Amino acid sequence: MNPSSSNAKNIGSSTLIPEHRWLRPKHLDSFWEFYQSQAGFKVEEFGKSEENRSLRAIRWGSGPKRLLLWSQMHGNEPTATLAISDLLEELAQPRYAELAQELEIVFIPMLNPDGSERFQRRNALGIDLNRDALSQSSREMQAFFGFLERFNPHWAFNLHDQRNIFSAGQSLQTATLSFLAPSADQERTLTDLRKSTMQLIAGIHQHLKAMAPKNFGRYTDEFYPRALGDNLMKKGIPTLLFECGHYPGDMLRRKARSLSSTGILAAMTLIAADTWSEYSVEDYYQIPENGQQLRDLLFRQVQFEGRSFDLSLMLKEIPNFETDQLEQLYWLDDVGDLQHLQGIEEIPSANLVSYKEMRLEAPANFKMEVGQTEYLFKDGILRKH
Repeated sequence: MNPSSSNAKNIGSSTLIPEHRWLRPKHLDSFWEFYQSQAGFKVEEFGKSEENRSLRAIRWGSGPKRLLLWSQMHGNEPTATLAISDLLEELAQPRYAELAQELEIVFIPMLNPDGSERFQRRNALGIDLNRDALSQSSREMQAFFGFLERFNPHWAFNLHDQRNIFSAGQSLQTATLSFLAPSADQERTLTDLRKSTMQLIAGIHQHLKAMAPKNFGRYTDEFYPRALGDNLMKKGIPTLLFECGHYPGDMLRRKARSLSSTGILAAMTLIAADTWSEYSVEDYYQIPENGQQLRDLLFRQVQFEGRSFDLSLMLKEIPNFETDQLEQLYWLDDVGDLQHLQGIEEIPSANLVSYKEMRLEAPANFKMEVGQTEYLFKDGILRKH
């Protein structure tokens, strides 16, 4: 199976985990139960969270090349967890028996179950696990590094979600999947290890780009001394960052989910066959560096009492524990001259009729008129009349 020789194969969506943006530990109950009895897979507990929830992994394959993948170390970033479920269901098929003899892979679908329960980035103590690589203050990172030392992977995949602000380069296209080969020092030294990581990412991108030609991005390689990926690179483990992002009209991020699962499978075949080295560092740098100029909703030339300005909003996902659902609320992002920004949805002209308050980083409370349509924002909820 050579990913460079054919178009990407779409991996189907697994139904073992419900398709939720608020993906909580209970939603994985059937998933764990299934793989505990599935031939070719092994479920193991490697630690406990701060609130004593199980930290579990699934092992597949028996080959000499070891890969470690983890998702939802930020509890409000579930897309790659669903992608892992899709990929595992694909790997259960007999045609991957030969690949299983080349690779041994450990998947950690939910590294931060306490944060996932709350739909928050940090764990129950308020620690950002992705900034706890040095002190390892959290139980989750202590367990993770204990497992890492025992497994001793040859490659690591750090899987995340990214905000809607990111664009593919300076284009107006959303960055639906972004990559990074992290730096291991402040100088961003291009070591052989980083070059290898870049080459593998370039191969993955080559395999995927027909699926979304304008929607791939590359993160800046600024060094973060406390970050997990940077420190794994420092330890000599080539680490790839995947960031699942927005695709127009796709609030559940199904496109990013598909790109992620298909991309990981491409990486597996490239590593198994040692063909990642056929790609170049220059191929990696051809992926456009992410811009940050997108906003979910942008009103242009808003008229109010003889003045004109722009107004941008971002959607925030807020968990409602009474309804057990996420609420999508518009928060005021910025007001004024916003020529440097672009809206994923953009309205060329509007009249501000009234407002309760215009407070940044707070739920929107105002009324707009756009032609014959009234946009009423009340505590972040939008109603059109």
